[in-house]
Amino acid sequence: MNRKLKRWIMGMALMLTTLNSTAGIAEQVNGSEPEVHNLSLTHHDFEDWTFTLSANDTLAITNKSDVAHSIYITHPDGTVVNLDVHLPGETFTWTIPAAGNYLLQCWIHPIIRAEMTVSP
Repeated sequence: MNRKLKRWIMGMALMLTTLNSTAGIAEQVNGSEPEVHNLSLTHHDFEDWTFTLSANDTLAITNKSDVAHSIYITHPDGTVVNLDVHLPGETFTWTIPAAGNYLLQCWIHPIIRAEMTVSP
């Protein structure tokens, strides 16, 4: 098995473990239902947002450009999750597993990046 595949499998296992171990904790701490937050992606950037992200919330990102983007997310522990390629007009979602600082970036257009701080 090649190194990239091993790293990907390990990252996915870590992410699933994190999701399983933190889901109940976040609900107990903040006591509110997870929310869905909408975010747009253009040719060169993510739109500015005013919402506050919490663990277990879902981020719905809509590709409003006329080119494809491939977003990946770097977790606070360094785990990288690839959200795949998204064509113009598509909306894709990501459920935030835990509190911390996350980096969203496009594989195709590395200048497109956003840092997100997620509260517990």
